Amino acid sequence: MKRIFTCNNHLELQAFKEALNRVGIQHFVKNEYIFGAVGELPFTEAWPELWVVNEDQLEQAQQTCRETEQAMRADKPEWLCRHCGETNDGSFEFCWQCEHIVQNG
Repeated sequence: MKRIFTCNNHLELQAFKEALNRVGIQHFVKNEYIFGAVGELPFTEAWPELWVVNEDQLEQAQQTCRETEQAMRADKPEWLCRHCGETNDGSFEFCWQCEHIVQNG
C-alpha cells in the first residue's frame, strides 16, 4: 500500500476518492475519523490520507489525482442540467438538484 494524497479536510478528499472509484482503483482513507484529536496530536498528523491498495495501480492513481486537482483548480462556467434545467456551478460534476452527470458539448 502507498499513500497517494493528503489534504487538510474530508470535503476536498471526497473528489479524489470519487475519481479513483470511477477508474476502479481500490483505495482507503487513513485518519478518516481522527480529526477530533487535533490539539492532542499535531494537526498535520490528523489530516486524512488517501492510500492505494494495489501498488501496481500507483502510477494510474497518481495521474488520476493530478488530473482531479487540475480540474478542481480550473475556472469553469456554470452549466445547465439537461435533465432538470437547474443551474450548477462550473466545479460541479453532477447536478446538485437531480444528481445527473454533466453532459459536455
